[in-house]
Amino acid sequence: MALSPVLPYRLEDVQQLVYAKTNIGGYFFDAFLRMEHTSSITLTEHPIQSGGTAVDHSYLNPSVLIMEIGMSDTAKSLVDGQFAGGWSRSVRAYEILLELQKQRLPIQVVTRLKVYDNMLIETIAAPDDYTTLYGLRATVTLREIFVATVKTVKISSRPHATDSTPRGDVQPVETKEAIILEMIDLYKKLFL
Repeated sequence: MALSPVLPYRLEDVQQLVYAKTNIGGYFFDAFLRMEHTSSITLTEHPIQSGGTAVDHSYLNPSVLIMEIGMSDTAKSLVDGQFAGGWSRSVRAYEILLELQKQRLPIQVVTRLKVYDNMLIETIAAPDDYTTLYGLRATVTLREIFVATVKTVKISSRPHATDSTPRGDVQPVETKEAIILEMIDLYKKLFL
């Protein structure tokens, strides 16, 4: 049973909760007040030839998820001990969000609309005033990272030798410099 680098408990212990409730990286906050899901593509400025497909002239941007979360100091945690060890549950929740951001490791975010893999916390905005004295209200912006699978391909160290174009018979051609050198050698033999 593997321990998470951030979570104080085994991931398997809460596996039944992961797909049941909205969470950020396996952390279940008291409230998710608002979520904004953004999916977009970028269109190139090049014209599309008649009969061509638009797929060649657009690309998918990383998904962006903005979550407004709430955490109360008076409520009991959904998972025992999840936000323990701090001055208060709200302060500990903020510290955990900062730690997840600092680690820059891709996390899974589960929402009602979609399960996002490979998300990084881009920004955390948490006002601290009299209305949040015994709680946390934070806006967390997460952005998807694209993970590419890379494959090593062996290529020839002499790419010119792998060319398959027929070139015909190659014949050496004497240059003017070679003829001049031969004449100098002949002159030396005859007159020197």
